[in-house]
Amino acid sequence: MTIITIKELSEFLKVAPKTLYQWAEQKQIPCLKLNGTLRFDMDEIRIWLDSCKRSTALGYNPLSRLEARKGGKKS
Repeated sequence: MTIITIKELSEFLKVAPKTLYQWAEQKQIPCLKLNGTLRFDMDEIRIWLDSCKRSTALGYNPLSRLEARKGGKKS
């Protein structure tokens, strides 16, 4: 378990500390409250980040839209 501070997580995620306080209050991010101070377990943060990933559509090919606009002709 690696415990980090608001400042450390803010730098890691590239978000303002204020945003992290809001997320924690709204229970949108896993956190610990130790003697009134927020701390974060990096293992839990990594799992949380993985859960935030958007998946791509299966079989999606961005070139197919381009080819359709050109009338199906390939250059």
